[in-house]
Amino acid sequence: MGASESKLAFKEDVFRLAREDNIPADSSWWAQFYQLPESSDDVFALWSPNDVRSITLNGTDRPFPGGQVDPKKNLETLIYTCVARLKALQTRRCYPDVHHPIAPEILNCIRILTRLLPYIYESEHLNAWEERFFWQPRRPQQVYDTKHNRDGQYIDGLEPSKIIKQENGEQISTKEIGHPLGEELITILLDYMFFPSFTLPKRLNEKGEPELKVQYSIWVSGIGCRHSAGVTKENERNATEVVRLLLALCSKQLYVHPQSVADVDNKALTYITTQCDRQVSLSVVCSLLNTVLKYNPATWRVPINFAADGDVKMRLVNVSLQLLLVLVLYPAPQGETNAFRKAISRLHRVEDFQFIQQGMNLVLTQPISGMAAYLPGNQKIVPWAPELLVLFWELLQANKRFRSFIIETDRAHDFVVLVLYYAMDARQEPSKQGFVRMCVLILQTLSVESAFGMRLNKTFIGQESLPSVLRINNFHGTYADFLITSVHSLITTTKGRLESIYPALLAIILNIAPYVVELGRATSSKLMELFALLSSPPFLLEKESNHQLLGSLLQAMTAILEYHLKDNPRFVDVIVRGRQRFIALRDFTVEGALAELDRQAHARKDRASGNDSGVTTPARHPSIDSLRSPSTTLEHVPEHDAFAIGDDDDDEDGDNSQGASSSARMSSSMHDPTVPLQSRSMSEKARGKQPVGQGNFSRSAHGSRQSSVSSLPSLITTHTSHMQQFAATPEWLETWLPHLPLHTILTVIDNAIRQPIRPRAATAPSASPAIDAPNRPIEPTQTPLPQPSSPPKMQSFQWTSLSLGWYLSLMWGLIYASDIATNKGVNGIWTGTGIKIFNIASRSYDPISLRSPKGAVDAVGNTIVQRLGSFTFSGAGGANGAGQER
Repeated sequence: MGASESKLAFKEDVFRLAREDNIPADSSWWAQFYQLPESSDDVFALWSPNDVRSITLNGTDRPFPGGQVDPKKNLETLIYTCVARLKALQTRRCYPDVHHPIAPEILNCIRILTRLLPYIYESEHLNAWEERFFWQPRRPQQVYDTKHNRDGQYIDGLEPSKIIKQENGEQISTKEIGHPLGEELITILLDYMFFPSFTLPKRLNEKGEPELKVQYSIWVSGIGCRHSAGVTKENERNATEVVRLLLALCSKQLYVHPQSVADVDNKALTYITTQCDRQVSLSVVCSLLNTVLKYNPATWRVPINFAADGDVKMRLVNVSLQLLLVLVLYPAPQGETNAFRKAISRLHRVEDFQFIQQGMNLVLTQPISGMAAYLPGNQKIVPWAPELLVLFWELLQANKRFRSFIIETDRAHDFVVLVLYYAMDARQEPSKQGFVRMCVLILQTLSVESAFGMRLNKTFIGQESLPSVLRINNFHGTYADFLITSVHSLITTTKGRLESIYPALLAIILNIAPYVVELGRATSSKLMELFALLSSPPFLLEKESNHQLLGSLLQAMTAILEYHLKDNPRFVDVIVRGRQRFIALRDFTVEGALAELDRQAHARKDRASGNDSGVTTPARHPSIDSLRSPSTTLEHVPEHDAFAIGDDDDDEDGDNSQGASSSARMSSSMHDPTVPLQSRSMSEKARGKQPVGQGNFSRSAHGSRQSSVSSLPSLITTHTSHMQQFAATPEWLETWLPHLPLHTILTVIDNAIRQPIRPRAATAPSASPAIDAPNRPIEPTQTPLPQPSSPPKMQSFQWTSLSLGWYLSLMWGLIYASDIATNKGVNGIWTGTGIKIFNIASRSYDPISLRSPKGAVDAVGNTIVQRLGSFTFSGAGGANGAGQER
């Protein structure tokens, strides 16, 4: 179709589809649609969105909202024509010359269907027709007798020359003549993935003719196959087209609202994942997986733009990964088993796990490897790195053996660094919240394993070679130190953008806390900084559930003390030096907090007016009584200053009378045998108000899905604005403050105060112990805490229909953005269609790069693609709870 005249003639025939309905199905006129186009561009350019939509409407007026109408008969005939031709070329020789090339016709049929399906899915008025036409048993199609201007005979749509006649008085229109057309199409396409002379090398039979028999040979060596099938670039190009059509066929989820996407039965995906033959599904999953993992981006070659047509391998790898994720992530209807998810869950050979780990590592390490620097113009991040992280998460969830392999062979250390790199690199972009959230949930999935927590105590080496976004200045410590410090950075440097995943971030710390030993002083100070921020009055009074985050952090700090008190002297030292903060929290009152907020508001107002002569700046030494009295303020409690060793009054001789008396009262209550264990850290006032029977209160899991937090670095705001959203009351305070896990921490503090500070045995003696002692770790003379009687309780990610909707939205957002970046203009599969799972705000056709964002997706139900390539999802799915597997 190189000549403009032929393109104009073809375009006129496209117009005829909408202008003239009921074109005879047996007419040779239909053959031009799969014979004339020479490239994918011809099909997508000559079938404009308006051309396709015009044949989805049976009339000039659009149906009323919710109304169901059938499309033009020509649309049905066109689909039947393409499917019938695909089946014919696969099952018999259609040309006298047995060596006549059939690939062009196959590709044109595939491209036409790829063009049509998204516009069928977007049309709500075709829902009933789509269900009947594609997914119910195939029935005879009645043709129109144009010669006599009346309805004609019934035929088989896949064989127009076959006339269906009435038998025994049956109703012809309801007679079942074959499997549903959608199932027929899927079977044909899966066979074309392994068709000789198309997606596999050409084979000849004993007569010297091209073989037509499908052979389920895995494309490349790897899992399930030691030898590659020897596919050529032409085979890879054809396979890319088949995979793209399968993606289009399975993309019904793009046109469903995210709140219900997890509950909708996607008929195409249900059939592929639950009804296909086992040999077919295994061949498909191994071919796709091996193709993805065998790709090596770190080769010495001239870099090729991902959006260009030159690198066929890159295109195939990209769409193969996308189709694999679509198949593996699909939640099969209740009672059905997803064969593809089952296949990856059954992997057990160590060499397979090594193959997977090496293939993922090769791609994900590109941004932090030295190879990219030697390749001028090379993209630092492989375009499908986000999708590869999705696959890694799926393998961790579905395959326990793979999870154990990653952890027990210390590969988890590498993946912790890689996942943190992608999270830290994207954390400042509001449009990438969903991607950062997924990275955090990957770490949470790993952290629930006890072996992971124990292996984090390995010393971190090579920190200086990390990218600047991940490097910690003057870092010396273990992987646990590195992980906790990175979590602290994600919380405190994102200005509240990641508030929906703060529970998951704190759950990571909580899960590894029982196994941490020799925690560094700097890391311990980071934990105290988080405690200071989460226990500040502005934060606690901002939202009704914010105290749950504080409880989760306190639970983690308690676990460190209960399981490894003697092995964490620096952490104990930091806890003791910041003891006034814990005492202030124990005696927290709503009246005192509101008074402090008023004082801060007046102080800011005076500073803004330039009159600060009468303003009292917050002292760095807290006053305990100031928290108890409603008539006083919290001005002496250091709420927002960065925590540092020595902030509080550390010397025992320097404690004022108020602090000493408070410590004495705290000590007496903690050792009073009549006070229940859970209530020994309460104030007397709180215990007096406690209802009978609450002494054995079992605290619920902290960090629920609804928990959120404002911008932690800037928490000081007037309480007037807070009260418009949530009004704190003493009754509300009593529901959670008495049950905070403070008892262990206060017990350790009390024990450390009662005994002299002794340097650790490994520390050399000092000439001036009175000066050096306060700066040395505290070595308790006795263990004040009983050994935990039960193993640590892990906080796993809990899947809900809402969180699964977020996850599917994230995946389809990545696929959509990748398709737009790869296929320019109108050549995208879903370009210009009415997608509902997220909203398209603007477009850019530049290559996707996480370092140079091109896209965004907002909250589930309100997803926005602003610049393709970056994604933000928030507000769906719990961060904690039981139930790791889907």
